[in-house]
Amino acid sequence: MEAKEIIKKLKKYKIQFIIFSILGGALGLGICFLPPKYISSGSFYVKRSISSERSFFTYEGYYGQQTALSYTNSVMALAESIDLKKVVIEKLGMEVDEESLRRISKMIKVRKTGPQVISITVKANSINMAEDMWNKLSETLLDTTYEINKGGDSNLMVVKVSGKPVIKQSYRSMLLFGFCGLLISSTLYLLFVCIKEYLKD
Repeated sequence: MEAKEIIKKLKKYKIQFIIFSILGGALGLGICFLPPKYISSGSFYVKRSISSERSFFTYEGYYGQQTALSYTNSVMALAESIDLKKVVIEKLGMEVDEESLRRISKMIKVRKTGPQVISITVKANSINMAEDMWNKLSETLLDTTYEINKGGDSNLMVVKVSGKPVIKQSYRSMLLFGFCGLLISSTLYLLFVCIKEYLKD
């Protein structure tokens, strides 16, 4: 089917296309008026203190830093683990089941923002929930890493960069949401029309 023929066929659906696109744009704008989400975020620094015992010289300097770098990946994996999330759910007074674990997994995001820096963000429906969950997760992570390191390398530690998390409302651009809604709806409608006309032929 040539391009001219396709355009000619699409012209038959011009009015429907415009209506469908406007509805999609309106739907995109409507999302901006839904209750906002709140994001609580903070960073953690993974380090290794210099040992006072000279017999552990191999850990000092470069090797000590390499140990901390390697440990950062372990801390990140721990922060994302089901075990840690289970403890956080219990501290929040919620029932631990598949649904609550799935929900909290969607709310928590863990990223490595530097060689020894881990950022944790929590997205929730209210400021209090976002802050409380972040604090519970932070407390659980620090306590767990401390207990683990007591039986291993006690000089390895995880510290909060700031005492309190930064809390902000998630940003929603009406222009962007409206444009995306219009673009998606118009693309889907064009695809539908093309398939419909192709099957006719």
